[in-house]
Amino acid sequence: MENQEVQLQKMLMQATLFANLDTLKVYMPEIYEEFKDYRAESSGVAIDENNNINLFNNDKFVYDNPLDFAKQQVELFIQNPPMFAYSLDHQEDENMLFEHAVVLKKLMRKLKSEVSETVRRPIDDEQIDFICMIGAGLGYQIEELFNKKSVVNFLLCEPSKDTFYAMLHCIEIKRVIEKCISLGGRFSVRIGGSAAGIVNAVSSMLHEQGHFNLSRFFMYRHYTSETTEDTLQLFHEIGHRWGAGWGFMEDEIISLTHTLSNIQAGFKVCKKTELINNPIAKKPVFIVANGPSLDSSVEYLQNNSENIIIVSCGTALKALLTYNIKPDIHVEMERTAGLLPYIEVIEEQQKASDIKLKDIQIVAFNTVYTELLKRFKSPLLLTKLSDAGGKLIQQYDKLDIYAAPDNSNPTVSNTAVALVTSLGFEEIYFIGLDFGYKSNKHHHSKESIYYEENFVYEEELKENMLVEGNFSETVYTIPVFDSSKGNVELLLQEFPLTNVYNCCDGAKIRYTTPMPLSDIAPLKTIENKELLLEQLLDNAFDNKQFTSQSLEKSITESFTQVKVTIEQLMNFVSMDISTREELSHQFTLQNSLLMRLKVRKESQVTYWLLQGTFRYFQAYIMTNCYYYDDPVQRKEYISFCLTEFRAHVESLYKELLNSYNKPSKA
Repeated sequence: MENQEVQLQKMLMQATLFANLDTLKVYMPEIYEEFKDYRAESSGVAIDENNNINLFNNDKFVYDNPLDFAKQQVELFIQNPPMFAYSLDHQEDENMLFEHAVVLKKLMRKLKSEVSETVRRPIDDEQIDFICMIGAGLGYQIEELFNKKSVVNFLLCEPSKDTFYAMLHCIEIKRVIEKCISLGGRFSVRIGGSAAGIVNAVSSMLHEQGHFNLSRFFMYRHYTSETTEDTLQLFHEIGHRWGAGWGFMEDEIISLTHTLSNIQAGFKVCKKTELINNPIAKKPVFIVANGPSLDSSVEYLQNNSENIIIVSCGTALKALLTYNIKPDIHVEMERTAGLLPYIEVIEEQQKASDIKLKDIQIVAFNTVYTELLKRFKSPLLLTKLSDAGGKLIQQYDKLDIYAAPDNSNPTVSNTAVALVTSLGFEEIYFIGLDFGYKSNKHHHSKESIYYEENFVYEEELKENMLVEGNFSETVYTIPVFDSSKGNVELLLQEFPLTNVYNCCDGAKIRYTTPMPLSDIAPLKTIENKELLLEQLLDNAFDNKQFTSQSLEKSITESFTQVKVTIEQLMNFVSMDISTREELSHQFTLQNSLLMRLKVRKESQVTYWLLQGTFRYFQAYIMTNCYYYDDPVQRKEYISFCLTEFRAHVESLYKELLNSYNKPSKA
């Protein structure tokens, strides 16, 4: 017979389970529905020979003493916590086109003039803004951690449903959930799934709670398993993607300017896939970017130009035309007018050639400079989703007919893949979409602008970041290439019936089939290719809903909302802020307001105008606060940063009023 102590423990476990289910019903109803009648399959909670509540798995108990193990593990974590720290690369002074770069560098210079390069141990702070714990176990380490630290945002990722269910018998989660909420944060849970799913959960929580939490993002692994190993590895490989690509308000002002100009010029917009009749959907489309493998693919493209549809990406155009290869469609995505001189170089190059830019069909983001588009044949537009100008188009798309594909940046390769899949093509080949290089001496096509004598490439092409290769074990890459590859993978995931072949000797790309050009079966000539393409594009693009007057009216009407929103956002940081913890709370309030704007269709333009600038400045200011040991000095630095930030945002609003309908400034 069971002794009284064991019986009491079992009763306590059952009562704890019921209390936790009640808590989940209130705070996490979806998880409640999954576990209200759950039955464990292979692991469970039981009483061991020492009368300890323990986790039983694979016919044995997991812990010697669960409570002692939790306390020791938390102590070790506090002594040496695995951590992601946000960082920001600054431009050289002579390369700065935008005011945000000047202001951010000003914050950096003040920091460097006052403190050393060494950051004190951020775990020593009483408050921790964000922890991701991988592995729940019995949860005792969660209680211990919350006893020692004030945790604002906590993401618990448990790969095993059985283990999470066991935890529900052991600790009461209401206290820790409500502790996070009381600090303005969030306690979130992800159960099951892959390492990629956990990374996506982190990304989602950062977006909702504020990317300034990346300033010091702690990773706590409770136990070792294949999934937890894979997750930490993925954190290290692609965690850099969390801290970039947000855009700045200056970018969005340019986007509004160019979108308005492009619509006024009569350029048509791409419709949704289901509304397009593509008569050549099954013909092979070759997306050609400017990676190193383009050089070894030239002969194939020359020999098969009549058998395939060639879509060129950005700077690949110069290389293709050098080899007398005319793309059927050219794609551009860079928004600044600074791209025009590059196009003028190509125009000069083509003076002696039969192929002129005016003969090449261009499709570009709505953000691209109007005068650049006019150098090509019949410019067409693709709506950029996460963009103020794109949201302006969507706001006036009353019939909901225009495509705005996700994952269409950060590079023009992403834009081209988004366009080709939106048009409904079913057989796609990649050339020059390397997203990496085997040597930093050959990082793009040798015939591209990157090897011009006076061209300066801003990215530092190191040989220290490796990814799996398509035809080789590994290739080198840089964060922007890796982010671009990741977004191609996310986009292709949405088109499982499309056949995509990676012919590049670069990075391996998920959802593609590695395919050397020599292995492609002979292709037949596409009869009347130019006519069929013309019919497709005529059917796939229109601008009947728009008038330049309606769009300009929409822009100017949004100015009041932008002004009011800026005032509200800045009110959160207008008081005397003494500590980093207070700053974190006020940044959380700012982000909450931005997230409310995001879900309202009438506020989309305002949200995308502001969100990037606020994310960058919040993350950078919070990161720099950790360098200050002296609280008085830290307070003074916070005040300095917020004063500079406020003045910068006010100047941006003035720029919006004065520049939205004028030529691009950069």
